[in-house]
Amino acid sequence: MNSGSANDGGRAVPGSLVAPAGRTPVYAVLGWPVGHSRSPAMQNAALAAAGLEGVYVAFPVAPADLEVAVRGAFALGVRGLNVTVPHKEAVVPLCAALDPVAAQVGAVNTLARVEAGWAGHNTDAPAVQALLAEGGVGAGARGLVLGAGGAARAAAWALLRLGADVAVAARRPEAAEALCRDLAAALGRPAAAARTVAWAETAGAAIHADAVVNATSVGLTGNAGRLPPLAWRTGQVALDFVYGETEFARAARGAGARLVTGEDVLVRQGELAFRIWHDRPPPAGVMARALAGAGGRA
Repeated sequence: MNSGSANDGGRAVPGSLVAPAGRTPVYAVLGWPVGHSRSPAMQNAALAAAGLEGVYVAFPVAPADLEVAVRGAFALGVRGLNVTVPHKEAVVPLCAALDPVAAQVGAVNTLARVEAGWAGHNTDAPAVQALLAEGGVGAGARGLVLGAGGAARAAAWALLRLGADVAVAARRPEAAEALCRDLAAALGRPAAAARTVAWAETAGAAIHADAVVNATSVGLTGNAGRLPPLAWRTGQVALDFVYGETEFARAARGAGARLVTGEDVLVRQGELAFRIWHDRPPPAGVMARALAGAGGRA
């Protein structure tokens, strides 16, 4: 990992990983639930293709056990962690340092081992930014983000960084308001650039949006929730954090929107995490090929 200092309120991220010697390097994803995650298949394939020793596993961690799990993983010599639903915001205060993006987003999905403890990174946000930009989303666009958790914060950050205006709809309006306030301030955008929309009134916001992002856990294995009604039009970009054939993905594709799948997001953020842990990119295409043969969500 390259040396550098976090700005915009972040703590400095030390420049060298600490690698305990004498045992197989272990990497893991923490989530609740997590047994369906595709990250182990993807990251293990990348380790093998790169000729690197190590193993990547999934650890189910209940919210009440997050702190002891994160500290225990460090004590056991785990080299790196991914953090997924519902821990991306809760893990922030457990980090010894934050990179600038994680500090601005207010959520962490990748932990790298450094001398002082865990350095927190956010690879969701730059991954989504790149994917939306490739879809033609840029300055002056209008985005709608569904949700107000860690994934929603990453998506809103990406849209604001691209110069788009963002509307956020969530079941927890206070969380949506905090998201808009925090990110507009962190990125120096006018307060009006990020606003909330009532959960029950998203159809109107959706039809006018250039990009619609599902950053909720609806569609995740075991989640029986439903998204609010959405109105679609041809030419929109739809990005789903959940992978698989979700109701959101089917509706967007059927309406002629350009779909960015959860698999696309998972691969892109996973490649960035691999680079953080190993100071090199994974072999081209290996993660996407491994993902095609697995099932679940990270």
